[in-house]
Amino acid sequence: MKKIPMSIISRLSAFGAAVLLLCCPPARAQQAVSPRDSVDIDLPAALEIALSESPSVRIAGKEIERKEYALKGTRSGLLPNLALGASYNRTLQKQKMSIGEQQIEVGTDNQWGAGLSLSLPLVAPALWKTLQLSETDVLLAAEQARSSRIALIGSVKNAYYSLLNAQDAYEVLKVSYANAELSASIATDKYEQGLVSEYDKLRADVQLRNQKPQLIAAENAVRLANMQLKVLMGVGIDEPMRFTGALSDFEPEMVQDMDMLAADTSLTANTEMKQIDIQAEQLDLALRITRSQYLPTLYLSGNYEWSSLNNDFRIGHYQWFPYATVGVTLSIPIYEGSLKRHRMAQDKIGIDQLELQRQDLVRQLELSVQNSLNSIEKSIEEVGSNRESVREAERAYSISQKRYEVGSGNLLELNDSEVALTRARLAYNQSIYNYLSARADLEATLGKAVEENAYPALRNGK
Repeated sequence: MKKIPMSIISRLSAFGAAVLLLCCPPARAQQAVSPRDSVDIDLPAALEIALSESPSVRIAGKEIERKEYALKGTRSGLLPNLALGASYNRTLQKQKMSIGEQQIEVGTDNQWGAGLSLSLPLVAPALWKTLQLSETDVLLAAEQARSSRIALIGSVKNAYYSLLNAQDAYEVLKVSYANAELSASIATDKYEQGLVSEYDKLRADVQLRNQKPQLIAAENAVRLANMQLKVLMGVGIDEPMRFTGALSDFEPEMVQDMDMLAADTSLTANTEMKQIDIQAEQLDLALRITRSQYLPTLYLSGNYEWSSLNNDFRIGHYQWFPYATVGVTLSIPIYEGSLKRHRMAQDKIGIDQLELQRQDLVRQLELSVQNSLNSIEKSIEEVGSNRESVREAERAYSISQKRYEVGSGNLLELNDSEVALTRARLAYNQSIYNYLSARADLEATLGKAVEENAYPALRNGK
């Protein structure tokens, strides 16, 4: 699915609202809560927009660019270094030579020089290892960017599921409020006909009024969840979007997903594990760099210069004499105190520390994976049980309503069945939400939250 630019969303808002009002009258809670929303956004579209607009993803992308430039800077150390230079020296006191009793001054008042100098590393072990270290810096930045995308996808998914849960809860409470209105209307009619006492009428009215604050709170919860999702997506809270879907849409795939998720729980794609592995490689390279400083270095150097010696400032009459040199410089470190040895000891300790951290992280991740799988399995079982509870509660409410209408049942029985139906529906929705939330957490832990085929923004490196 291609990215929906914000400018297009803005231009479509007015037209989309008119079309939706004419063709598809609002039925979901979010339509009633946010009449400006006009563009339908499903979960894949929300994720794609978030990956394109979120500041955290953009910052991670900039960090990769910064590390790549640092790598290019390190690589430039392998290229020849060519410099143009010039010099001027004024002789304040000339050298003197003595021949017998006669003294002769040697030299000129002015010394001018200009030329090119070349330097090229031929053997530089430390520089080569530093280049490898810079390459791992780029890899670490890329993995950190992937980590930010995984975290963002997990957050957007959870926010999306929270919004669906809030919308479904609002729908359930609206139905419950409508049932309470119907019960109050029936009680009022029966009271006016003298079939029930004033107590039943007052109790029905109180039951109706007690549900109004819950309905208002649910409506506010939908608004808040909607704004939180938009903030995570990196768009304004007033952007004209309507998030589609319901929790029940995910029920058919739950059992199949459980088998797929339990089949592969490898931590090889976990971003924290990958970052620790890259950091371990960096420490190993740092240790090698320190060791390579004991090795000799060999540089090629060359100079081509022009010089002039004179006693005045008539530059136009100067005679310039060129000369050139080429050679190699070998440097063999012999003794620099114990600095390198201490650095190597620090690097070795750092490697040991990182290995201990890795072992602890593996245990924590394995616990997290198992906990998510247990939550998913429990939620799947609860969904089946709650679905049956909803069916039975609907049947019980229908029976109690008919009994109350014909006078064989009482208001307390009707209210109890209505409350039981509301709780069953909310529990059904909550069990699906718990499953979706646990699945999103498991995907993030396993590093499977980034699906390149589903989100083109990842393939474009945005």
